[in-house]
Amino acid sequence: MVAPGAASLTKFLAAPPPAIGGFLFYGSDALQIAARAEALSRALLKKLGPDAELARLHDTDLAADPDRVIVELTTRSLFGGTRIVWLTSLPAKAQAIVQDAIARPFDGAFLIAQAPDMKKSHKLAQSFEAAPYLAAIACYGEDRDSVVAGIRHQAAEAGYEIDGEAAALVAARCDCSALLARAETEKLITYAGEDRCITAAQVEDCLNDQQTAGLSDIVDAALDGDGRKAILAFERYMAAEANVSPVFVVLASSLLRLHALRAAVDAGASPMQAIKELRPPVFFKQQDALAAQVRKWTVPALAARLGDLNAALRDTRLKPALAEDIAARFLLTVAKEARAASRR
Repeated sequence: MVAPGAASLTKFLAAPPPAIGGFLFYGSDALQIAARAEALSRALLKKLGPDAELARLHDTDLAADPDRVIVELTTRSLFGGTRIVWLTSLPAKAQAIVQDAIARPFDGAFLIAQAPDMKKSHKLAQSFEAAPYLAAIACYGEDRDSVVAGIRHQAAEAGYEIDGEAAALVAARCDCSALLARAETEKLITYAGEDRCITAAQVEDCLNDQQTAGLSDIVDAALDGDGRKAILAFERYMAAEANVSPVFVVLASSLLRLHALRAAVDAGASPMQAIKELRPPVFFKQQDALAAQVRKWTVPALAARLGDLNAALRDTRLKPALAEDIAARFLLTVAKEARAASRR
């Protein structure tokens, strides 16, 4: 039975046991599933060396040709290295093929499978958990401690030490998103240079750079109802990054935070009271702007946008070539809703 718990998961993904050849990430949190699958793929590529080959199969690939899973797992690498087959989604049409593929240990290959919304009781999840050569990792949302542990482990792997306060600050700035925290920690390590001990002051300096500000600019403009400003900031960000995932991560975290704050206000708290009770705390310079957003949005509207976000995120996985257009349309939808709310 291989089903690592939250406390040991960071180390497990950074250095998976040699006997494990297949990994299933399942549960209700698609962003956490993506972050953990990415962390594992990086660890495997580092371990296997330059001859390793990574093959990503998306939902559309598997829906069109489910047997491709078997082909990729059994095809020998052209350079003699180990293959990593990464299923970024697992449509129902491909599940029986995967079930057959995992019936025996793999030879010269690793399998990473993402299965958003799959339940623990699903036959495939139970098979991954039961086999000694497979692992099932449940993903039901980030928690602060695991994100902080991941930041410290990532820094240590690169030869740096980051103190607890600094790691907690990175996690807070990333709204406890492991996917965003990993990217920000990489930047922080580069920023630290030869200084091997990373402090909270360095985090403050580094995370005020253009990329972090750009993500905040995109999301804040959309939530404020300024669609033009949101799209201009988004285009600047994409010109440098070409990856929509961090935008969705920050927007999802912001919508969830607004939902919690608006619910507290509806229960009788003032916007500022609700904000001051948030953990991790909101940076004091951001509190007034956040309070204005809380006053503007309603719980039903926020719940609707969260549902739309999940659909948009799914569409980016199904149609990766259109991911930028899908994200831009969603930002405009959020901005339109915010403008309508301010007129009411």
